[in-house]
Amino acid sequence: MGYYMFAYGVNTPEIEAVFGSKNEALLAEVQKNQIFQNYAEGDDNNETTKALTDIIMGYPFDEKKGYTYGYAFIGICATLGRELPFTEELKFWYETELINQALMEDYNIEVEIENELFGPSHSFPLPLIEDFPMISLIDQDWLKHLTSLFERVHKTKEEIETMIDEDDEEKGFAYEHIMGLKENIAFCLSNQLDMIAFCH
Repeated sequence: MGYYMFAYGVNTPEIEAVFGSKNEALLAEVQKNQIFQNYAEGDDNNETTKALTDIIMGYPFDEKKGYTYGYAFIGICATLGRELPFTEELKFWYETELINQALMEDYNIEVEIENELFGPSHSFPLPLIEDFPMISLIDQDWLKHLTSLFERVHKTKEEIETMIDEDDEEKGFAYEHIMGLKENIAFCLSNQLDMIAFCH
């Protein structure tokens, strides 16, 4: 199994405005979203739907169930956010290690990509989430930092396919994700969006 990262491009003030907005139309819209439904469907006590309702309607949070608010928040971001060009999820503590290794071996860039992606915190008024989902808001300044970090790094699709097919499958997967991450960062910057990242 493992833990996987995925992200959306968001207008942060728009997401912040959801909390306590009492926007019943948005509440209905999020509940129709397939991403939200995936989290809510195995939920016998409707806890994820209750958490979503608490966030939008401004009701008191159940501080003991922070994770349900995290999953409801994913549904909000999936509804209001923009899907990014590269949608393949990144497996944490496996593909992230491959990325770190490839960047060190080929470009002498010493980095822990998981910390670069989940170092930035967020200021959304969610209850404490002890484990998962992890949430990181990568704002414009941090996106520019990541752009600078990866500036020298480039592989063509053909080079990546050759690695996967012939030479080094794991390094090929690493570069597939690196180039996908670069594409998503460029998309967010060109559209004046922040990137909201989740891992669970």
